Amino acid sequence: MRKLIIVFTLIYISNMNIYSQEEDSIIYIFPDKVEQRLFEQIKKVDSINNIYFEFYLQTIDENRFRLTYSYSKKKSNNYWVKNTNRFILINKKKYPLILDYDTIFSTYKPNKIGEYGHRDGTIMKHLIIYEGYNITFNKNGECLQEDFGIYQKTN
Repeated sequence: MRKLIIVFTLIYISNMNIYSQEEDSIIYIFPDKVEQRLFEQIKKVDSINNIYFEFYLQTIDENRFRLTYSYSKKKSNNYWVKNTNRFILINKKKYPLILDYDTIFSTYKPNKIGEYGHRDGTIMKHLIIYEGYNITFNKNGECLQEDFGIYQKTN
């Protein structure tokens, strides 16, 4: 009986952790046309289900956005991917989502943030190269451009 109580307690605690992670996540849901195109591209790459995807969202202007994904057979070591609470929902699966502002205004070395009033020049800047499938779209979900390759942004 004691083992049974311990098992139920562990199951209860693990379910609370899963629920807590869901509560703390921000889920991005893009327009249907964009989500469907992303899903079609993912299906081409992820035929055996052990590919890790990460998505990057850049704001071009107030009405245009660019989504890029990269993928690997290993989980990412990228600081922002490992620490994000933002996810993009594609079909029924969630993938980590990094915003361009994450790499511009945050640091991947939180223990080296400089001193108040003297941070400029002490925070490491980063060159991000987004490589993979790119889709540019507007708020209404109209796909403006699709391509594969490298999109470079300097922070």
